[in-house]
Amino acid sequence: MNFYVPVNIIMGKGCISANAAVFSKAGKKCMIVTGKNAAKRSGALDDLTAALERVGIEYIVFDGIEQNPSYSSCLAAAIEAKNAEVDFIVGIGGGSPLDAAKAIAVLTACADTSEESMYSMKWDAEPLPVIAIGTTAGTGSEVTPVAVITSSDGLKKSFRAPSLYPVAAFGDASYTMSLSPEFTRSTALDALSHCIESYFNRTANDISKTFAIRGIAILVEMLDKTADCHTSQLPFEEREKLYCASIYGGLAISVTGTAFPHALGYFLSEQYNICHGNACAVYLEEFINYNVNIAPEEADRLFKAIDADKETLISLIKRNLPELKVELTNEKINELSPRYENNKSLNKCYGKVDRDFAVEIIGKLFVDYKHK
Repeated sequence: MNFYVPVNIIMGKGCISANAAVFSKAGKKCMIVTGKNAAKRSGALDDLTAALERVGIEYIVFDGIEQNPSYSSCLAAAIEAKNAEVDFIVGIGGGSPLDAAKAIAVLTACADTSEESMYSMKWDAEPLPVIAIGTTAGTGSEVTPVAVITSSDGLKKSFRAPSLYPVAAFGDASYTMSLSPEFTRSTALDALSHCIESYFNRTANDISKTFAIRGIAILVEMLDKTADCHTSQLPFEEREKLYCASIYGGLAISVTGTAFPHALGYFLSEQYNICHGNACAVYLEEFINYNVNIAPEEADRLFKAIDADKETLISLIKRNLPELKVELTNEKINELSPRYENNKSLNKCYGKVDRDFAVEIIGKLFVDYKHK
């Protein structure tokens, strides 16, 4: 039952305004890290700056974080943060700005800002404190010690350390109300991937499984609604359920990390511009079927706990997953295969999930085949 998550999780409508004093504990000046649009469109940026001004905290804004944030963007932000002598970093957004905020916290605090140093986790100083404000319901990065950053060679790579846990996370589901139906489905599938990959994981324990089961149970209910949400806007109460599920997923993977759907999904985001949640979820049917065979007792416990069978769960995934227009050749898969040699996420799966297994699954889905 080992468990450590030192994040002050503050939930509810208007939670930033009601808890502005939390920011004062982190310092007197901060950098706000965002993408170009989401923080403004959702209202989170206005709420944050109003709260900071009310408690007398200076701030600068870096809004150059792209999807699948790059090391170069994080370094550019860190240089600005160093020059401004900020005390802490506030990330606003989905997984990209929140993960970038963690990387910027490292690069700002450390003298060695090389890419190799960032990924090594052998830092010459502790990262600056990070406060996370979520505007999507999928990433769970608000409560994890992990950052996934796109390296200079175009590959998504992660690094993990206890010092990367945000000191506080604000979860106001109002900020997710402006998400498109397509992005709502994708982020919900990301949260589901976190929960399922954490549940069927060699490093799982009773606490992480409890979080994973709770997240899946919520998503079984909500994915039935998100599949049809192009016809009606989800109300706040249902948006809040989705947000809670994403937090449960984040708490689960804070213990375990992810498994093969995430590992195999990265190249789809890197090279085909497929949303992260969809890129992971396309493998969930294979992952579920694999674990039903390799770990039937664990699977039975899960289906009983969420009051849904395998077919129902897979059907919900398919209803929310768009067609992924990707067709690969065997030569292309062979080019990808070295990244699955002794891959940490593959090694966390039950049974033997190795490079050959990864090649087989990718080939099954994408060689002369369109997922529908």
